[in-house]
Amino acid sequence: MIRIGKRHIALALGVLCGAGRARASGLNISPVQVWLTPDASKSLLTLRNEGPEDARYQVTIMAWDEDGRTGMKLGPTEDVLVFPTVLELKVGETRSLRLGAVIPFGPVEKTYRIFLEELPAAEKPQTRSTVRVLTRVGIPVFVAPVKLLEDCKLSTLSIGAAGASLDVQNTGNVHLRVDTVRLEGFAEGGAKLFEKEAQGWYVLAGGHKRYEVAVPKDACTKVRRLVMSVKTDKEQVFQEPLDTPGGACGT
Repeated sequence: MIRIGKRHIALALGVLCGAGRARASGLNISPVQVWLTPDASKSLLTLRNEGPEDARYQVTIMAWDEDGRTGMKLGPTEDVLVFPTVLELKVGETRSLRLGAVIPFGPVEKTYRIFLEELPAAEKPQTRSTVRVLTRVGIPVFVAPVKLLEDCKLSTLSIGAAGASLDVQNTGNVHLRVDTVRLEGFAEGGAKLFEKEAQGWYVLAGGHKRYEVAVPKDACTKVRRLVMSVKTDKEQVFQEPLDTPGGACGT
């Protein structure tokens, strides 16, 4: 279960990515990923209002792609239908959204995001002195391929002005989720000089994502070997080493 603050700090743009349930501004959502397959082309998304007030939500679904450097790209779609598109949840009330794929299942997974956006309360117009951020939550929707193929490759590790970097390449036909990216630096003789970690993200089928991790300035002249490790949410670990006989300070 993931909790994203209370009503006055709610803002979640597609960051819910685990299994089970999630909470955002009193909105309990289950599941937090939707899988549509040839054997189960329809699904339900269950919503429960556990906040202190009644709430209204607008529901939209968008096609979802990823740029290797800039991140999420969204666009209109009619591939997946959702009903209802507007709903009201009274305090303590539970309702379900119906989702269904209306396209054929093909050789490559297709990816979407369903967004639940809280609407302002009609009976309580906002005033200049009121500060309120409304909830917006994005849930991944995956339309499975007919036959699943998982495969991942790493590019060569390189050093530049921003630090050490590599591309995670998804050569399979379904998404993979990078959990963490870890960079380790070793001195001559093998002593570890530093270890830094960055959070991962999705790499969609056929796509790639570039990860850059800075090398500490106080250690870069002593580094003789770097190792970048990519760990997936399935506990797989991929590594790419780089020998740096002249240090790893970049240019």
